[in-house]
Amino acid sequence: MTGTGITGPDDGILVAAERNLAENEPFGSYEYISAQSSRRYEELLSTIADSAPGARALLECMSSAESSLRRLVLGDPLVRRTIEDGACLYLLGLETISDQKLNEVLTAAAEYTKRRRAPLLAEATGCLRMGDAPHHGHIWTTEAKSNPATRRFMAQCSSRIPGLHIEQPTDESIKNISEGVKVVDSLLPDLGRSALGHTFMAVVATSTGGFEFSSLTVPGIPGVIFLAPRVLTSPARAADAVFHESMHLKLMDIDYAEQLYVLGFRPQLSPTVTPPWHSGDEQQWPLDRILTAMHVYTGLAVFYGRMQLVQASGQGINLTEDSAGPIDAVGKYERAVQRARCLLEMSQSHPDVFSPAGRSFIDWVAGIQRHFDASSLQPERPGEAE
Repeated sequence: MTGTGITGPDDGILVAAERNLAENEPFGSYEYISAQSSRRYEELLSTIADSAPGARALLECMSSAESSLRRLVLGDPLVRRTIEDGACLYLLGLETISDQKLNEVLTAAAEYTKRRRAPLLAEATGCLRMGDAPHHGHIWTTEAKSNPATRRFMAQCSSRIPGLHIEQPTDESIKNISEGVKVVDSLLPDLGRSALGHTFMAVVATSTGGFEFSSLTVPGIPGVIFLAPRVLTSPARAADAVFHESMHLKLMDIDYAEQLYVLGFRPQLSPTVTPPWHSGDEQQWPLDRILTAMHVYTGLAVFYGRMQLVQASGQGINLTEDSAGPIDAVGKYERAVQRARCLLEMSQSHPDVFSPAGRSFIDWVAGIQRHFDASSLQPERPGEAE
């Protein structure tokens, strides 16, 4: 979808947009967002402490821990999921987890906290790291140790994604994920760190459940991205998928910390909208999906804008997509700008769905997008979805 007439990116505008997306409080800064979401999980943990010895033990260990360690522990997807399930069990009477399993997981998390070890899911499974930087998450392997933590994690994945088949990543996939996060860091040193900080783990997987995916995140499994082997054929493709899904996870954490929707909002009861690029298949998107995609495409506009500049300058970053050759950064930048603007307008058309924080979030994104030149946008044709 090249040739729409959108002016090419200006590096100064991209730098300003990146910093805003990476550093703004309350919607950009990883440190701020993770601190706020951790505080909410700690509050939730305290509500079940009287009923669950494991929750009590974890709270006691965290009371003497540094704030950075508390955020690390409460950033663990398994610990988060277990705390939420505990609230459903003890406060709402929903049998989302057995008392025994809940206490096993939270007691183990308390032990790791006491010993200042890595987060439970990472340490208990023995998974690989994407890279050496603190914001580089983990890569799940099927060689992970068998214990209550790994069994609970796999059960959650299977129950929330019917037909999911978790695969052992090949050496090539592992290499491309690791090189891909380097590409993200090179293109977006601020936003890459901020977005990838929300990704605790990448899982290589396929589906036998009648649907196909390239990459996805799943509500209810925070901090985890699922990547199909077909997006791991080169560092550049892996970078695209990891950054894209990390921006999804970041929005989930922003929502958890700031509560972007009105009280009682449910996606299944939301008004729906069909984005123009899905008019051919008549996909109906609820407004939480519209908001999430708006945030992602705003980030992708900066990602591909920076990639376009790097390609033009000949800087030494491996941006070969696969055997097909270099990524069409120009076309992808134009599409990202176009879709981000379209999704913003859709979000602005339904203010009653969003809380005051949600409307502030939309206004903030609008301020970032205002600097992207969209004056010559052409309507996107059906069938151009990716």
